Amino acid sequence: MAGRPAPVKLRGLTSCGFRGHGRCMSQPPSPTDLERERRLAEALRANLRKRKAKAREAKAESPAKD
Repeated sequence: MAGRPAPVKLRGLTSCGFRGHGRCMSQPPSPTDLERERRLAEALRANLRKRKAKAREAKAESPAKD
């Protein structure tokens, strides 16, 4: 499999456009992509809040070490 791999899409940019090469034309992200990214970011923040709360609870329940 010689040759270059196909460009991979990264947040609305192709990988070669992301790296700054002028060969590929990048396009602005579509509204659907923006909405998907917003929902993903929101879900990740919620997950992080839950994990932090769970860690605080576990820390409060564990006895202090001497």
